[in-house]
Amino acid sequence: MKNLLVYLLPFLLRTCCTSQNVCEEPPDIDFGEIRSGEKAAYIESDRVQYNCNPGFVLEGSEWITCSGRKWTPTPKCLAPCIVTKQQLEAKNLLLSGNRVRTQLIQHNHMLQFQCREGHVLTVPMDRKCLDGHMDLPSCISERGKNCSCPPAIENGDIITLSKKQYKAGSSVQFKCQKYYSLEGDNRTFCDNGTWTKAPVCLEPCAISLAEMENRKIEIKRKLDGDISENIYVPRGGSVEFTCKMGYMVTTNPSQSVSVIQCNGDSIVYPECKEIVCSPPQVENGNFQPNQIQYEYEDTIETQCESGYQLQSRQATSTCTETGWSPPPICIPKNCDYIRIENGQLSDFYERWKDYYFPRRVGQTVDYYCSYGFLPRNKETRGRSSCTKFGWSPEPKCFKKCDIPRRLAHGTFNAHTRRKYIEGEEISFSCENGYDPANQQAKAVCTKNGWSPAPRCDMKKTE
Repeated sequence: MKNLLVYLLPFLLRTCCTSQNVCEEPPDIDFGEIRSGEKAAYIESDRVQYNCNPGFVLEGSEWITCSGRKWTPTPKCLAPCIVTKQQLEAKNLLLSGNRVRTQLIQHNHMLQFQCREGHVLTVPMDRKCLDGHMDLPSCISERGKNCSCPPAIENGDIITLSKKQYKAGSSVQFKCQKYYSLEGDNRTFCDNGTWTKAPVCLEPCAISLAEMENRKIEIKRKLDGDISENIYVPRGGSVEFTCKMGYMVTTNPSQSVSVIQCNGDSIVYPECKEIVCSPPQVENGNFQPNQIQYEYEDTIETQCESGYQLQSRQATSTCTETGWSPPPICIPKNCDYIRIENGQLSDFYERWKDYYFPRRVGQTVDYYCSYGFLPRNKETRGRSSCTKFGWSPEPKCFKKCDIPRRLAHGTFNAHTRRKYIEGEEISFSCENGYDPANQQAKAVCTKNGWSPAPRCDMKKTE
């Protein structure tokens, strides 16, 4: 029964899982194997742990994960290096302590060599193992034939004392001329009448100042060279180009520096173009001066229409490599905190005014009036909204005027309302034989009450 389940398990897992989350089998690796997490079938986010055979070193993490139906990262076991006794004897090499025996060196580890007596070691004496490969040094015999003049190298010089003859095992040292880079060992040895391979002086890269001027570029960091003609970069070195003031890189404007490597090929200079700005589109505002095109670091002054303000609160904008800075954008004005005569904002806004102000367009505030005053809507509270032109309606408390309970020898008109605020008027009629005081049958609500006071006087007889 158990064997049957083992056989059916992969099939059952495949049927219960969609094709989108089923993963391939983890990869097999040379000189290594799965240590844990092995399953009959794998799904998204499953992990597997590897280890390498003795002497091998795992590159990167020992865990890999299924992501997108693929396993990442790819595991690899890096091989050790084996230096045999036969190799050491053939090259007259010794290990530390004058030992001659087969040695196993793990990846990225060092091994130190020396030569048998009567031999000279070519440097360096310490060599590193890199995934099963190690370059062994050479031992030059001191008992061989002498050598005549050492080889000359182009664009370089011998810096050791010159002799007519050189004994076997002796060496001369080279140095490259200014700006040239040395490739290989800086020494050559006399090996039984023949000189070992001499180094090569690699030509530097010449950067033309005239070409830089034509392309409107300059070097970020000063280098050596004849200022009147060229600047030189050693082989393998690099140089950072930047565009001159007022210019920007054409290929990738987001990068201000272009790094060029000297690898023996011709220098590829970056392309720079002049920085210019087009007139900005400023809605609800205008700017000066108005030109067809602007050069680098030109400035404009922007003024917004009534009810609008500059987003940056800065009127001056400058033409830069990224456009106008700051962008001249007019936005509806925010509404600041307000103090209301004979009233105040709701307790909530009064308590948190430093946090909630200024208010944005479309937001509202509620306010209350002191005793004897009313908001415009004559209700218990007033409400005002923030618009691009400010608070609307204006948060204001108006003097309240009560209708007199009795008008001697007269009556107030039937349509009279119960609540009046300053600026509103009331009308009345007098009985026969009586006329309105001041010949006016109406009164206006003011801060000081009704004016003129509603009153009916007896008609005057002629």
